[in-house]
Amino acid sequence: MVVSLCFTIATLSLIMVSVNIQQRTLIDEAEQNLDRVASAFQTNLDVILNTRQQGLVNLADNLQRWGEDHPGLADEAGLRQLFDHVWVVNRAGVVIDEWPRIGAAQERLNLSQNSMFQSLLDGNNFILTAPQPSYYNNEMVVHASVPVFDSDGSFLGAVVGVFSLRNNEVLNRIVTTRIGDSGHVAIVDHEGYVVGHPDRLLLGSQLSASQAPLVFSAIQSGWQGVEQTVGINGEEILQAVKPVAAGKWIVVAQVSLREAMRPVRFVRNVQWVLGFVALVVTLGLLSVIIHAYLRPLTRLQDEVAAVQRGHQEHLTEPGILELRNLVYRFNNLLAQNAASQQSLQRRQAYLDQILATSSAGLFMANRKGQIEYVNQRMVDMTGYDTKDLIKNGFVKQLNEQHRAHFTSKVKQAIDDVATASVEVQLRHNDGKLVWLRIETSPVLLNKQCVGHVGTVTDITSEREKIDALRHAALQDTLTGLLNRRGLEKAMHESFQHSVENQQPLVLVMIDLDNFKQVNDTHGHAFGDRVLSDVAQVMRSFTRESDVIGRLGGDEFVVMLPGCTLERAQQVADGLIRAVAKLGERNQEAQNVKLSVGICQRLASDDNYAELLTRADHAAYEAKRAGGSRWVLA
Repeated sequence: MVVSLCFTIATLSLIMVSVNIQQRTLIDEAEQNLDRVASAFQTNLDVILNTRQQGLVNLADNLQRWGEDHPGLADEAGLRQLFDHVWVVNRAGVVIDEWPRIGAAQERLNLSQNSMFQSLLDGNNFILTAPQPSYYNNEMVVHASVPVFDSDGSFLGAVVGVFSLRNNEVLNRIVTTRIGDSGHVAIVDHEGYVVGHPDRLLLGSQLSASQAPLVFSAIQSGWQGVEQTVGINGEEILQAVKPVAAGKWIVVAQVSLREAMRPVRFVRNVQWVLGFVALVVTLGLLSVIIHAYLRPLTRLQDEVAAVQRGHQEHLTEPGILELRNLVYRFNNLLAQNAASQQSLQRRQAYLDQILATSSAGLFMANRKGQIEYVNQRMVDMTGYDTKDLIKNGFVKQLNEQHRAHFTSKVKQAIDDVATASVEVQLRHNDGKLVWLRIETSPVLLNKQCVGHVGTVTDITSEREKIDALRHAALQDTLTGLLNRRGLEKAMHESFQHSVENQQPLVLVMIDLDNFKQVNDTHGHAFGDRVLSDVAQVMRSFTRESDVIGRLGGDEFVVMLPGCTLERAQQVADGLIRAVAKLGERNQEAQNVKLSVGICQRLASDDNYAELLTRADHAAYEAKRAGGSRWVLA
């Protein structure tokens, strides 16, 4: 009876598992089909928007070549096929031409305060606006726009294409596409506004994150894919989300989960009927088989009862054939145990080889943190042999500044049974210093810590690259001098050193007169050469210990630690004369002069900024006096 019940439960479980597998398979197929549909519309919309963007760019190029204040749109028939309206806007934001001519140009519509126009002024090269009422009527439209520049790169205005959300043939063709009986396609922009939807009442409305969580996930993180979610009407749906035009629009394809699961319900009913029939037949056969196999045991049971009642003195010994299945199963268990042992040995061999050939240094430690194993890579990284590392560890070889920090981190990890990660500098056995990243993790068995494993990675090259990047971040790429950030750091350090050691400190502020005129007349490349030449002059008049930097534009600062005012004045005179000679050798730079402000640190100064302010005022006085001179603050 118990065997029959177990078999019945197993059969029913198998049917349920089969139905669940088919259900999951059907959902997977529905998700794949939905993803293909969304991808197809994603590709189509990308092509459509790229075509319209390129059309506007071509019109902008034509306007630039025409060079007229009010060019016409008569030759842009192709572009007019892409948009319902086309506007030409000048640099002041005023519509100066349109197609078709129905009022915007005549009324000189001003878009200067429009967010679209402001975005073009800020440097955006293609704008797709959120849905908004048309200038001509209350119909919801989208504006696409690109800027127009002259040959010098100056902003001349923009061209704007307008297309209707309700009457646009391309959008209507997409959103009226049916997916099954209840599915459809919609289009949403990057702010959540509905651009296309079969329900026309939703056009131009803004969805919330609670209404369309997958859409806002795509907007905020760039996610795309297919997931189960809840629709606006509260119904469970499958929804595919794909970004279009670099995330400006989102294609949404969805279908009711109930519709996707409809075939499963039919298959489930058929399987239950077939399963019930198979179950009845199987139970009948099983009853006959069990009766035949249990007959010897039944006879043995009857004999045991007879012995207990005194009707029989001994038991009949059962034949070996009757115990064959039991012996067979026992032998199978022995074979499985032997196979498990061999598999365990093979796994151990693989593990030993992985540890020995790993590109990372590896070690194992007991619960107290004492190292019990290191691989060859760790020996190579440190230069110390296996016995030395196991016996003495590597803490003593760490940089003294890192030793206490590393010990504290490891002790805390051991006490808290937690992971630890620390970067330290270690002295290699050959004397060189190497940077290592050491990471440890506890090994748990039945929630009890039995030891720790760790990885060691050589990050010397990585740290050197970081240091090089930090150095580059403080240097002006044009002149090779310190940039503003590096200069401020160096001025702060020089000021603090001067205060702490009671040494004189002089700050020289240098301003290039007439540099903007030279830059505008002869171009930025020539201006850059002038700045580089001036920087080279400054190097030739200063010491290694002096601080030289470009504060920004045509302003330079020289800080002279331990220098007297007399010496600073001599340096200023030399700089002024040297820069004047640059103008004598190069006629284009003859108007470039220096205005120099000099100030010395006073006991009342709290920081270098006070010196910089006084020197800047002095440089300004020098400029007012005609330049090519210095003024003492």
